[in-house]
Amino acid sequence: MLLTLHIIKIESGDYRAHVMEGTEHLGDYEASSIREAILLAAENPLPDLAGFHLWYEHVCAGSVSAGEMRADAEALAQQFVERHAKFSQ
Repeated sequence: MLLTLHIIKIESGDYRAHVMEGTEHLGDYEASSIREAILLAAENPLPDLAGFHLWYEHVCAGSVSAGEMRADAEALAQQFVERHAKFSQ
């Protein structure tokens, strides 16, 4: 199963992450950084969870396994920052 993680920046140091399965909202949580939001989602205990479709604001990082999210959260967060800057101009 692939879920969707959509991270929204409220303000610097304040992010809200929404977890979705298709159009069904499964929950949300607060995080202090993009990296933290990615790591919190990767801790999801669902046994058949393969990974997430990752979104930050209006940019997508693609589909990423939970293992990759745990191992590369900082790199994924940096990719989001770079893509967001690129496509917000």
